[in-house]
Amino acid sequence: MITQALQPQVNTTDEPPMYFLGLPTYLRATGQTTNGAFGLVESVMPPGFASPYHTHQLEDEAFYVLEGEMAFVCGGNWIRAKAGTYVFGPRTIAHGFKVLGHAPARMLLLCAPGGFEQFVVDMSETAPAPPDMEKLMRVAATYRIDIHGPLPEEPQGFADQESPARDPKSVTRRWIEAFNERDWNTERAVRRSDFRGYVSGTPEPFDADAWSGFMAAFTNAFPDSRISIDSFIAEGDSVAAHWSLTGTHRGEFQGIPATGRVVSFSGIEINRVVEGQVVEHRAMFDNVALLRQLGVMPG
Repeated sequence: MITQALQPQVNTTDEPPMYFLGLPTYLRATGQTTNGAFGLVESVMPPGFASPYHTHQLEDEAFYVLEGEMAFVCGGNWIRAKAGTYVFGPRTIAHGFKVLGHAPARMLLLCAPGGFEQFVVDMSETAPAPPDMEKLMRVAATYRIDIHGPLPEEPQGFADQESPARDPKSVTRRWIEAFNERDWNTERAVRRSDFRGYVSGTPEPFDADAWSGFMAAFTNAFPDSRISIDSFIAEGDSVAAHWSLTGTHRGEFQGIPATGRVVSFSGIEINRVVEGQVVEHRAMFDNVALLRQLGVMPG
């Protein structure tokens, strides 16, 4: 008996999708191309989309969220899943999922062994259309998939656990608000552990710990200091913010004893945001104006 060797498979989103449950869907791998090992499906889902609550009798499922935020329920337990989250859905345990927030979600679904992807093909259309629930129930039964109906109710308070927006503008705004409120837990949470901060007038960049020390020293010197945002410009994973800071000099600042003077100066910062956290911060502000207002440099 001669077994045909498996061949490498390549496909991209440039290929036209099929529409499963009305969703743009791509077959990344099938049981036929993996010798029955697994099938891999990619789906793009609009905000608010929810799958039926269902149970697979023949295959395990693995979900990986590529974009957006989702909620999964497995055996009655609810899980929030942002981009980069993996969720395992074992066979014989009821489960389902839905898209949270106001942005679409994109997800990879791997089923092992292969076979479920053929159900996707059998239920697919060539154009978006609402699912035919009678056909869904009938075809699902032939693949030993039990459709139980809508997803169970979320636990009380689950919907209120809204994750903060992760775009660069929202992250930077939350970071500045945390400074103004002296909410150091949030301020640290907004920064990645490999954070680097570059500030005009300092010879070396700050790592995460050094930045916390810098913030503590600055707010000790200017305990009522506040930053107001004048404008934002964002592109890709970076945002530039123009801001103004006011505060009263009530503690030592870089060797300058407290003067009691009110200072006001402006600055520009550029933040690079990765997965909802600031990983790189570059700030330039008017050091000369600050020193003049403190009286240590002639006007």
